[in-house]
Amino acid sequence: MPDTPVPDTPDTPPAASGPTDMGSPGYSTLPPSSPFPSDAHGSSGQPGPSGSPSGPACRVPPRGLGDKLLCTALPFLESLRGYSLQALRADVLAALTVAVVALPQSMAYAVIAGVHPKYGLYAAIVPVIVAALWGASRYLIAGPTNAIAMLLFATMAETVVNGVPLSGLPEETRMAYVFGVAILAGLLQVLMGLARLGELVHFISHSVMVGFTAGAAVLIAVGQLKNLLGVSIGNAPTFVELVLSTLRHLPRTNPWALGTGLFAMAVALGIARVHRRLPAAFLAVAASGVAAWALDLGAHGVKVVGAIPAGLPPFSLPPAPDAQVMRDLFMPALAIALLGVVEALSIAKTLAGARGEQVDGSREFVAQGLANIAAGFFSGIPGSGSFTRSAVNFVAGARTRFAGALSGVITLLAVLLLAPLAAYIPIAALAGILMIIAWGMIDKHGIALALKATRADRTVLLATFAATLLLDLEKAVFVGVLLSLVLFLRKVSHPLVARMDTCDSPDLQGLPAGPCCPNLAVYSIEGTLFFGAVDELEQRLYEYEDFGHRAVILHLRQVHWVDATGVHAFQQFLRKCQRRGVALVLSGVKPAVRAVFERSGLVPQLGAENMADTLSDALTLCYRRYLKGAVCDACKSSNAGRCRRDHHAGGSSGIYATGDEGMGEGAEGATVPATLPEVDTDADRPIEDARIGGDAQA
Repeated sequence: MPDTPVPDTPDTPPAASGPTDMGSPGYSTLPPSSPFPSDAHGSSGQPGPSGSPSGPACRVPPRGLGDKLLCTALPFLESLRGYSLQALRADVLAALTVAVVALPQSMAYAVIAGVHPKYGLYAAIVPVIVAALWGASRYLIAGPTNAIAMLLFATMAETVVNGVPLSGLPEETRMAYVFGVAILAGLLQVLMGLARLGELVHFISHSVMVGFTAGAAVLIAVGQLKNLLGVSIGNAPTFVELVLSTLRHLPRTNPWALGTGLFAMAVALGIARVHRRLPAAFLAVAASGVAAWALDLGAHGVKVVGAIPAGLPPFSLPPAPDAQVMRDLFMPALAIALLGVVEALSIAKTLAGARGEQVDGSREFVAQGLANIAAGFFSGIPGSGSFTRSAVNFVAGARTRFAGALSGVITLLAVLLLAPLAAYIPIAALAGILMIIAWGMIDKHGIALALKATRADRTVLLATFAATLLLDLEKAVFVGVLLSLVLFLRKVSHPLVARMDTCDSPDLQGLPAGPCCPNLAVYSIEGTLFFGAVDELEQRLYEYEDFGHRAVILHLRQVHWVDATGVHAFQQFLRKCQRRGVALVLSGVKPAVRAVFERSGLVPQLGAENMADTLSDALTLCYRRYLKGAVCDACKSSNAGRCRRDHHAGGSSGIYATGDEGMGEGAEGATVPATLPEVDTDADRPIEDARIGGDAQA
């Protein structure tokens, strides 16, 4: 789900493994010929060892509390150690390339958000510098993105202040609320980072992000048709009304505006076809500006960006605190915060993965939050990580986080020196570039994969896509998150219960104690036994177990976590076993799970002697303690006096025989030895069989 198909990416970036800043083509892999820039310390530039952090906060262990605090508060100071002129030169060249891409993108995304392009440029200055200096990735470039811009546009259309939508307020008043949304979203991201929630983004499935991105692409394309056609269309509250209104205005199309937009698209695509390293979007916008000046397109009704103040981003403030407005802005800000961190972290991990590095997700949360707070105080719109600009930074040879910071500085210099020229940039040209961006946002490979993979993926993809088109965008984000959580819970709430005690069970054949005793049932349980999974656990257990056996083994080697509801289910099963005179033995219990059993009182109820370390130990325990004497005599009497286990094994079972013979003298009073034989077999490995039913037969 890349962020911009505008062909200004100089080379092919690494494949995105998850949701990315939306709009670039679906790159598949880093080309073998792409150079690996060395790090700040002048290494050869080959990928570092797996697991090495990307832009670590403290590469050298701090010597004291003061060092630790300084390293946490100002992580970029560590990057200054050993920073060489060679690294500076590489970072400056990468920053120049990024800035050339950022200039047209930032203005285009501001147009998507429904604000003046200057606010997009401002968002590409201070916020980019802050995110680069405090972030966890040395390649990630923050700033305006199309998905966040779409959310911001929806927020302004739907949030009402004193009976008037934000989009209908004067610019100065409206932008104060936009800055407030940026600050609120940033604060939420900082709080999520401090709470170490960086890994929670993995609970949002890939299908959700693909569906949301495709829906956002359609919204962008349809929303920009009015600018491409040069017609004025009022605010349409729904997607369907926007489509119908656009169709009604088709006869009023301004051919000069349409021609300008198509010219920009042709130039961008043509340059990209000639050479991918050329900044196609920047050159297309510049050529359109020259054409607008030379042909006086303003006299033909073609709208232009207008003058941008040549100066530093002005300091800005959110509106005065108001409880009602805060309530209205909270959900949009939360949606922006969630989508922003998902974009940023997935991009950071994709690029870091190409070098065998790791990224601290929670630290990146904080950095993105600080960047959005900076945007709110320096006249910028909220943003996130941009896949296109990050990929450009990566391939252009950036070595440290300072490449991102320098790109913000260069963008500032461009605003100071070139701002007056923006007065000639046609809005239709930006709309044409956005049409290319919208097309590139659609992850064709991801859609095909989701449609072919599973029914759940298809359902989530289509539901998220429909929600994006038909619901408010922030609601669509939450629909996607909810669907992701439902998918996750659905996966983990189905523990696998497999019966292993048939004579032909490959999982028991290698054990000395062996299978094939009709008085013994062995079950392997795999999964997380929490409240959502217990009902199915009980259903499967009671479906197989009719308590007609004399001993039951539950093999829990693949159970890694259990909660109070899971413990209660085991207690209920134990009581039913005890009432029917059935011995219950647990084997392969993990230390963490055993600790829960001990604290909850299950171990004393079961008896510590009925907790076996391995499945082999559990089988030996059952045969020596519970399956002997009268139990064996009754079983043999129905089989011509022969033990079914001996018959299946083709001879005596030796010390593991089920009857008195082979147990040696004093077998009736035999107890489990202190040390049981250690057997390493496949029985203690994950069970891959289907759920097995039916009783064991001789």
